[in-house]
Amino acid sequence: MTHPPTPLSSTPDEDRLARRNGRLYIAQVALIYLSAPVLYVSFVHTALIARLGGSDTVANLPGAIFYSMAWVPMLAAWLVPEVRRLKATLATSYLAVAAASAVVAVLLLAELPASVMIFVLAAHGAMLGAAVNLVSPLGWEILDRGMPIRHRGRTLGLAFGWGPLFAVVGSLAAQLLLRGNVFGWEPARWPAPTYPYNYALLFGGCALTAAAGAALTRYYQFSTTGAENVRENFRTAVVNPAREFWADRELRAVALAYLLVFSGLMAQNNLSMFSRETVGRPSEELAGYQLTLQFSFKVAAGFALGWLLMRTNPKAPMLVTISLLLLALLWALNVPGQWYLLAFGLNGAGELFGVYSMNYAASSSDRRRLRFNMAFLMLVASAAGIAPLLYGRISDAWGLRASFYMALAILASGWLIAYRQLPTWPRRQGPAARAESERAVA
Repeated sequence: MTHPPTPLSSTPDEDRLARRNGRLYIAQVALIYLSAPVLYVSFVHTALIARLGGSDTVANLPGAIFYSMAWVPMLAAWLVPEVRRLKATLATSYLAVAAASAVVAVLLLAELPASVMIFVLAAHGAMLGAAVNLVSPLGWEILDRGMPIRHRGRTLGLAFGWGPLFAVVGSLAAQLLLRGNVFGWEPARWPAPTYPYNYALLFGGCALTAAAGAALTRYYQFSTTGAENVRENFRTAVVNPAREFWADRELRAVALAYLLVFSGLMAQNNLSMFSRETVGRPSEELAGYQLTLQFSFKVAAGFALGWLLMRTNPKAPMLVTISLLLLALLWALNVPGQWYLLAFGLNGAGELFGVYSMNYAASSSDRRRLRFNMAFLMLVASAAGIAPLLYGRISDAWGLRASFYMALAILASGWLIAYRQLPTWPRRQGPAARAESERAVA
């Protein structure tokens, strides 16, 4: 067992504040998971555009636009750097999601021409890409300022343990609204809404959960004492910090591991298609089981990884999650039949690498640069969006198995970088830095 470098002291006020901020963070994560069918800009947008008569290319447009907005958090870190405006900026991000989703719901009920609604959905994808991507770095900064590091394992464990359960509820609700049944079961006296009311209810529900997230933001409490961040010119605020990021050994290693691991994770689409060969049934028939396993394993892993962070160090959960992704692909390559589906559960658990890699980056960042560093890390990771094209070309040429071997090599590279180049404890958890962190929570 690896222990922190120095013993940790605690005061009742620090513990009270950590519990308060932790509960708020857990609640906001649960709300995001609950709205996952809309916020993830995936099958709901795609299915709606297909219903409106859009082509397959157009149906994927909102998702592509969503990922293209990864630069917005960096712009926001430059335009609104002040700590005193941190909560207001986070609340505004949630309200932007609420407003955009409410507009879609209202316009669906207005039954506008299909071409207009497709444009609206593309704009909705852009708004979510800007606002949802901004929520993450802002949330990490609030967590860093409002919670001593020793409390973070419990909070992350609960947030990403219970959170996926809300995603299951949200996904089942979306299935019930759009298909009228869940796995063939239809509630008695269920007045299944028809188009466009079913989609309007989905987007309207997302607006309500986002508004609730905005309302919760005001209750965070953290210290704003010390030197205040001020807006600087673009070169000083963006170009120079980006150079410093890459010059920093720890942050550079986290970014490279993040990029490689998420590039390897992008093989999950091929993992779904491979079910026809291993199970003998098309992926469309197995989607419900795949999602159930994915979120069920993620719930168990969420609690376990939070416990692991409390008992070991910030590096350990990163290595465990990458190992789970490697195991998922090895399982898929070697286990046929119905047992093959467990690969989706292992893959879902490994997806929590994103949480614990960002936790390591936050713990390694200077507090005044934390928001920028998290935004820059997300921008670097967005390059993984080209990976599905790579796997598609490989599988077209040499088969799905070949794409899995490529993903294994990429994931193994990410694991080696994390293992060899990252110290067990980020430098901000050294004795002097840890003492400063404890004093900062007031």
